[in-house]
Amino acid sequence: MFSLLSRPAAQGAALSRDPFSLVDAMFNELASQRSGSTLVSRARIDVTERNGTYEVRAELPGAKKEDIAIDIDGAYVSISAKVSSQSERKEGERVLYSERSHESYARAFELPQAVDAQAAEAKFDNGVLTLTLPKKD
Repeated sequence: MFSLLSRPAAQGAALSRDPFSLVDAMFNELASQRSGSTLVSRARIDVTERNGTYEVRAELPGAKKEDIAIDIDGAYVSISAKVSSQSERKEGERVLYSERSHESYARAFELPQAVDAQAAEAKFDNGVLTLTLPKKD
């Protein structure tokens, strides 16, 4: 199941011209510190606005619904997911080579207006997460 968290918006938070720069720097630093372990990738997103809501579509290939976390804090949205895979061994096979992968997706961004986290909706289908985020009045 999705993990949907919300916190009150921080008062007087400093805003950067590029809302992705701080988060990207944080994840790049984390990835470089943990070389050889889990890879953190930027999830590809599309954000549209219509009828008083924002719709966010995030591509999370290989992710499972229960491994996705969504955090909404006023106008800030954070999406993360963990993906693990390994080859299956069939009875009677002798394993000559086995491969596993562990990857994480993460993306955080600021919308132009705060959203109502309590009324937010999330759907996950074929590796695509769709968030419907109603604007706060």
